[in-house]
Amino acid sequence: MNYDMKRSGAYIQNLRIQNGYSQNELAKAMNISQSFLSRIEAGQKGCSVDMFIQLSEFFHVSLDALILGMEPDMALETERRAHMKADITEVIDRLEQLKAQL
Repeated sequence: MNYDMKRSGAYIQNLRIQNGYSQNELAKAMNISQSFLSRIEAGQKGCSVDMFIQLSEFFHVSLDALILGMEPDMALETERRAHMKADITEVIDRLEQLKAQL
């Protein structure tokens, strides 16, 4: 995947709207002008690394999501969590067996 300013800008716009911020409010929080934020959201201007970091921290999303303009594949994330849950269950079972032997 490559950096796509339009996709990234649209993702930033969606984050802003979902979190209930106006362009002006987010621009103030990022210490940029509203017109600059507008160009970022329209995909006409890219973000600096520092701006991506600020946005990542502000919205609590990964840099990958911001730069690539999308969330990670949720199907893979769900599968990873299912495997982790199975592994944890197995460890707990082993610990209970060891406890019973004491």
